[in-house]
Amino acid sequence: MLPIVAIVGRPNVGKSTLFNRLLGQRRAIVDELPGLTRDRHYAEADWSGRKFLLVDTGGIDPRSPSPIQRQVLQQTAHALDEADVTLLVVDALQGLTPLDREVASRVRRGGRPTLVVVNKADRGGQDQEIADFFSLGMDVPLPVSALHGLGAGEILDAILERLPPGEEALLEDDAIRIAVIGRPNVGKSSLVNRLVGSERMVVDATPGTTRDAVDTAIRRGDQAFVIVDTAGLRRERNITEGVEYYSMTRALRAVSRSQIVILVVDVEREPAKQDAQLAAWAEEQRKGIVVAFNKWDLVESPAEARAAIEEEFVRIYPFLGFVPRLFVSAETGRGVAKILPTCAAVHREYSRSITTSELNRAIHAILARVAPPATSSGRHLKFYYAAQTGTRPPTFSLFVNNPRYREKNYVSYLERGLRTRFGFEGTPIVLEWKGSH
Repeated sequence: MLPIVAIVGRPNVGKSTLFNRLLGQRRAIVDELPGLTRDRHYAEADWSGRKFLLVDTGGIDPRSPSPIQRQVLQQTAHALDEADVTLLVVDALQGLTPLDREVASRVRRGGRPTLVVVNKADRGGQDQEIADFFSLGMDVPLPVSALHGLGAGEILDAILERLPPGEEALLEDDAIRIAVIGRPNVGKSSLVNRLVGSERMVVDATPGTTRDAVDTAIRRGDQAFVIVDTAGLRRERNITEGVEYYSMTRALRAVSRSQIVILVVDVEREPAKQDAQLAAWAEEQRKGIVVAFNKWDLVESPAEARAAIEEEFVRIYPFLGFVPRLFVSAETGRGVAKILPTCAAVHREYSRSITTSELNRAIHAILARVAPPATSSGRHLKFYYAAQTGTRPPTFSLFVNNPRYREKNYVSYLERGLRTRFGFEGTPIVLEWKGSH
């Protein structure tokens, strides 16, 4: 594993802004709303050729009566336990507060090398802005303006000096990236916790608890996975806060950088157009797809419910007939063990290559069963040959006399024939039609 650097502090001192600044990109959501970061948020950082994992955490406020705050404290405690270096972030403008001292006490108990980062020192870190923080009894406070970038390089240099020696393990290049998506409060975070085997995400009954997209790297046997839990996606007209807008953007970006998408559907709720839109969007992005019907433990008549869902699925998701459907319970763990093997199987199909000779034999057999229909002008589509030109997803170039002669229904028939012959379960197929005269 790469060494871990955890960013901690009381709410609204600029931890997420510092996280983004040290990464050199806008990965965490930054807003004036205190307590915005609830889960641990990981990203790989690289400075002077040394790689490490940077962890953003929620603001610590033990006096808060909020149930969410208790889970934030647990998440932060986990981050402190696994960290090799801790960044304690304080606010130069507000000065040292009793809550800063309480947070420092928690950090000190962890026994890790700690840097006191005095944020919002926009005037270059004048002595009066940082003098009070010496009384914390830690390392020399380092002034920084995370917003403007002042002092960020010095912080990164200091981190490298305190990282443990030894070679870092590179992040898995062969990891399967999985985005977990769905409407708010369908159990995505609970499902991720089951998959990971720990309370990795903050779980609460309030819809929209997860606001950022959060990456978790795990290994099952010889296969590595990176699971991305995303904010629940709501219809755009319901997105009234800037935070929710950015959450949706993060979720969509998480899908765009994933290979496989798990669409989580709550079996207790009526099928919604939004579920179909999410699935359609993932399919349009050409991602492998698995559908997980969650809360199966609450179903009274599983056989009847499954038959009804299968029938409804075909009606609502007609374009996803090729997608594996799993019936699971994040609460009890039922069926969850099938999810990662199914994702791995879909990924194999997503990455599959077909030889040119196999492909052309299959297409000729499909054409022989049903010939292409004539267009309204009496023209016929003539097929010459095909070749696979890409994977992830499987992409095929079809050379014909004129692509405009193809009919939509016949294209669907051809795709179904390729799936019957080769499988491709859970993965879209891309057909690129090329004229060849």
